[in-house]
Amino acid sequence: MGKGFVSVKAKSKKTAAKTAKLTPISQVQANLSSYFNDIKDPRVKRTKKHLLKDILVIAILAVIAGAEGWEDIENYAQAKQQWLS
Repeated sequence: MGKGFVSVKAKSKKTAAKTAKLTPISQVQANLSSYFNDIKDPRVKRTKKHLLKDILVIAILAVIAGAEGWEDIENYAQAKQQWLS
């Protein structure tokens, strides 16, 4: 085949990738937070407002979504609060 043409097989693979089933968010959250179960939280108990693993998961998701700093992470968490719950 000449340059610039996509084979029929290549097109069908792209279509198959687009129609793949998405993993339920509950499973994604459970899998992601399970990686942080063994991390010790160095914070003082009286200052803990949120679980450390929740903070880490939110930070990772926010960075994936394009957050560039703590304010962006906070804005992401507030905007997605219902979804994250």
